[in-house]
Amino acid sequence: MADNQKRVLLPGLLRSVAEEMGYRKLKAEQEMVITAFVEGKDVFACLPTGFGKSLCYYCLPALFDSVKHHTSPWSIVIVVSPLHALMQDQVEALTKKGVSAICVLGHEEKEMDRIVSGDYRLIFTTPEVLLTRKDWRHVFQSSSVEELLVGIIVDEAHCVKTWGRDFRKEFSKLGDLRGYFSVIVNFMALTATASMSTRKEVIRLLGMKKPVTIEEVGIQLSYLIDELREKRGHTDKTIVFCRTYKDCTDLYLTFKRELKSEITEPIGYPDVSPFRLVDMFHACNSSSTKSAILTSFLSQSRLRILVATVAFGMGVDCPNVRRIIHWGPPINVESYIQETGRAGRDGQPARAILFYSKRDLSHPYMEESIRNYCQNASVCRRQVLFKDFEYSSDTSKNQCICCDLCVMVCECSECAI
Repeated sequence: MADNQKRVLLPGLLRSVAEEMGYRKLKAEQEMVITAFVEGKDVFACLPTGFGKSLCYYCLPALFDSVKHHTSPWSIVIVVSPLHALMQDQVEALTKKGVSAICVLGHEEKEMDRIVSGDYRLIFTTPEVLLTRKDWRHVFQSSSVEELLVGIIVDEAHCVKTWGRDFRKEFSKLGDLRGYFSVIVNFMALTATASMSTRKEVIRLLGMKKPVTIEEVGIQLSYLIDELREKRGHTDKTIVFCRTYKDCTDLYLTFKRELKSEITEPIGYPDVSPFRLVDMFHACNSSSTKSAILTSFLSQSRLRILVATVAFGMGVDCPNVRRIIHWGPPINVESYIQETGRAGRDGQPARAILFYSKRDLSHPYMEESIRNYCQNASVCRRQVLFKDFEYSSDTSKNQCICCDLCVMVCECSECAI
């Protein structure tokens, strides 16, 4: 199937396969992971516990069969996992769904012929079996298995770094599997917990070349969720500006999913505006809803975090906002200054935080001024932001309260401690 044709047909094929397996609707991140992998790319996905990472590979054999027009089960996926009990549970669950799967822990010699014959679609195993057992290496390197193999999944991928040092060293050698087969095999790495340094190390150890990296919408705001749990109604009053209605909705639903009953104050109270710690404001709200949210945010209410499109804030004067977060950059510097200006109107310190991606900056409507501001990595952000507005910085103030770049070179007494 030609690449363009595959790209057009893939969403429909994916929905069909998922429905056949009993999954009514895939999440956007699941679709992105699966689509990128089927298109022949390495994929690194950091998605939270309970998100449904396993589905990203459960449906791969059937999906590859559909893409390649195989009328009978054909494709094989190898899943590498550190947890024996979990693998056995997954095999049991897949078998009930009619998917042929096996867990290979090293003593399943009676199943070798069936694996070579291609009887199993999903083969769960460990790094030790793949890398240290010659008898099983012959099985996996057989021409029949190689012909059917469409990918290798590394589940709990953070173990590649954390366990690969001392505890189970074969984890750190999983990248050797790239030379294990005579055909090119793509890797999918899945984890719920990976710092940026862990992510880079796992990608390096697995030999991933320019992998597609996918994470749950809003995972960068996990610290804000932790703050809400800890401080509750004393959390800094915050506005999270989103560029689109979809982003606004996705982020708000992330807060709801993570906080559950904790989204209200007191905990467990009805999930309605008067009791919410987090709420959403956008153009699609009714006039009465907008008015209620605005009144709540301007008062000393429970509402601490407002996820909003730029429809919020025009002409609104809320003096005690301590933090502005931009989920994606505005169109230009002028808009950014205006929107961040919603914080600190009472004269007290406030923070402005901007999240962006390369994709955000590639949009044709984005002006060069905001691209330069985002990509700047050396000059004081205030200087870059206000250079066309006759702004001069107050050099009497410590650099550590200026911006993330100035704090790196600050030599005040507090930073020197």
